[in-house]
Amino acid sequence: MYVRPSLDGNRYLVTDQSQGLYQWGYNLGVNFNYAFEPAEVVPDTGGGRVAGVVDDLLVADITGAVGITDWLNVGVDVPVAMYETFFNFVNPDGSQCNLTTACPKQTKTHLGDIFLGAKVRLLDSDRRAVGLAVQPFMLFPTGSGYYMSGFGQFSGGAKLIFDANIKRKVYFALNAGYQMLKEVRYAPDTANAKINDLILLSAATSVPFGKNFTTFAEVYGQTLAESPFKHQIQSPFEMMGGLRFSPGFIKRWSFALAGGAGLDKGFGTPAWRAWTQVSYRKSKVVELGGEEAPPVSIEAPYEEKIIITQKIHFEFARWNIRPVSYPILDDVVEVLKANPDIRQVRIEGHTDWIGSEAYNMKLSNQRADSVRNYLISKGIAPSRLVAQGFGKGHPIADNNTEEGRAKNRRTEFVVIEGE
Repeated sequence: MYVRPSLDGNRYLVTDQSQGLYQWGYNLGVNFNYAFEPAEVVPDTGGGRVAGVVDDLLVADITGAVGITDWLNVGVDVPVAMYETFFNFVNPDGSQCNLTTACPKQTKTHLGDIFLGAKVRLLDSDRRAVGLAVQPFMLFPTGSGYYMSGFGQFSGGAKLIFDANIKRKVYFALNAGYQMLKEVRYAPDTANAKINDLILLSAATSVPFGKNFTTFAEVYGQTLAESPFKHQIQSPFEMMGGLRFSPGFIKRWSFALAGGAGLDKGFGTPAWRAWTQVSYRKSKVVELGGEEAPPVSIEAPYEEKIIITQKIHFEFARWNIRPVSYPILDDVVEVLKANPDIRQVRIEGHTDWIGSEAYNMKLSNQRADSVRNYLISKGIAPSRLVAQGFGKGHPIADNNTEEGRAKNRRTEFVVIEGE
């Protein structure tokens, strides 16, 4: 069993979460995982090891993913078996090696099967306690079936991803997938030593603690679709636990360490596994707002403006406020409650210049209305709030650059009546 990392730098290593990267967000990752004795020969009656097929396997996975829209990701994994000790059961003279004696040992470095996947989000876990996504995928036969770093054939399938959270303090994820394969026998003298269509399963939990740390635990594996869980050799499963560190002083970087062991004697299950990951994840939501964003300030009545330095996030090309912006708007609520002398505030919506004037005016009005409705739902009197969209007519930065357009897509709160 070859274990692949998630492509978009989520809470776990192997298990996927439903929420991917937002539009033009991206993730780059480097993973190193070492498996000890992942392929062994054991007696038909069970018990200890007779001989090794693969004793050491160190794999580097280079991953990348990008958000095409807020609900669609595409990503790739390029695995390289950097160090593999492989025991060839055919002697140089062509005779079969006796498993109970030393067989020719090879040390190899080679490419694994390249994985291309897409993630389509169906339920948005940023807005709900649960999320749902589907991930179609394809594998290219760039690895070696002989050296057990690939299937030796094109294959593909899909995975269903479900996750949930308890008050955003404890997270859970379940993955279930199906991979289509032509039958391959990897030990002709063993009846159950074969691979064809596979059922892929994974479960994980994650608990953040402090500002920068997350613990996680995962169980993952696969079983032959034609006889699920009937034969141990066809149902390799592992468990793994680890720690992720996302230092606040190095934006967008995260580092993970994990270790685990096989749960059975399935083909590809190691005696133990060690994993390390370094990833760089650029996501508009993480970068521009959240619970740790600094509070808003007020400079009324002199400047007559409530100033926010964070961006209010909406769904792509829509006016629904993303939950990541709630803490920012809650700060505005507290400012207004603490300053009853501010009798009326105008909520101004602004856009960049992409799109027609009519489209941007309508969208900015709808977004300003959404912010007004949120503030009202938190106890601010409707009479104190006026919503108005200005479209692309009042830029504060250069619309010819991405950075400038980001600054122009903004929400401002202007005091229009105060004591």
